[in-house]
Amino acid sequence: MPAFFSTTGDSETQHPPSQFVTDDDGSKWRLCAGAAVLNSKNQLLIGERMGKSGSWQTPQGGVDGGPKQETVIEAASRELYEEVGLKNNDHVILEQIDCELPVPLKCKYKTTGTGSWLEKEGFVGQELNWVIFRCANSNLERDPSQMTNLSGLNGEDPEFSAVRWENIDWVVDNVWEKKARPYRVLQEALQPLMKRWDERCAEPLFTGRWARDASRSVGVVEGLIARGLSEEKATKKAEEPYIQDWQQHRDKREWSVLTYDIDGETPRRELLYPLGDFEEVFEGESTLFGGTDGGVVKRSCFYLAEIDADESNPIAHVTVSETPRGKEESLRYMKNGELILRRTFWHSWRSDKVVSTEVFVKSERPS
Repeated sequence: MPAFFSTTGDSETQHPPSQFVTDDDGSKWRLCAGAAVLNSKNQLLIGERMGKSGSWQTPQGGVDGGPKQETVIEAASRELYEEVGLKNNDHVILEQIDCELPVPLKCKYKTTGTGSWLEKEGFVGQELNWVIFRCANSNLERDPSQMTNLSGLNGEDPEFSAVRWENIDWVVDNVWEKKARPYRVLQEALQPLMKRWDERCAEPLFTGRWARDASRSVGVVEGLIARGLSEEKATKKAEEPYIQDWQQHRDKREWSVLTYDIDGETPRRELLYPLGDFEEVFEGESTLFGGTDGGVVKRSCFYLAEIDADESNPIAHVTVSETPRGKEESLRYMKNGELILRRTFWHSWRSDKVVSTEVFVKSERPS
């Protein structure tokens, strides 16, 4: 595709060369990429346009041309970083599309009559190509305003003044009229993807009895020391047997978990992990939560996309706990038939974090 340079408004700012497509009748359309980021509730990440109160849309922009032409995915990833500070394969990952979509993930829309620089450059509009991402960061999932950077990166001007998660139906009903058509296309294309996500979250991934293989743990001792244990106690705790039974609850996306004492037979506690925010009451001493006389901990459960999980179901179950000692994220996913538990602990009194990984293998229940 040919490339071109353009100006915005009356300024003489030179933009990177963009790719474009031409119809049989000679109509020229600027090639664009839109970044559609979905969270665990299948909501869309949108931003309120700078200086245009009430005007919301997703990150988007032209697909760069020139000697080294961008792919649509590369362009969407770049726009996502420049406009909201999110990185592909870190804060988000590409959605796994393993089902047939009812419509192509692209749509042309006209901008003629708007007086924009596109019209001045001879374009009738833009062809917007959607790239679907899934949230892979617990802080982004819970509050995008705390994770995004709206200052404009890579030398770009700020595009948005605020961000939030919103239902796709609301977005379609409220987006700028000129852009409504590509968002309706996105709405239709997302239906099977949203259904497939819910199906993945309901699969019995963790069902069964799991025993920790302490010889393969990484950073567990350091994590326990960070929570207040002595090195001696932390080492002993990290080497103890750790056995759990996981069973799906009434809502198949929720889990009932029975943890056993070190003998592997005596039940120690049974917990329900519901979706969303909840409070957990614990009694006595708690290694993770702190204290010796029990208390109440605020917790939240949801699912995230996980790049290290099996390709057949690249998701993780996440529990975030707000404790007197700090915040802990417990992220569980399947890898080669084993259950991986990655804990991240942020101290309440320090700015650093401690990450540990534990490997659990299937275990037979005692007869």
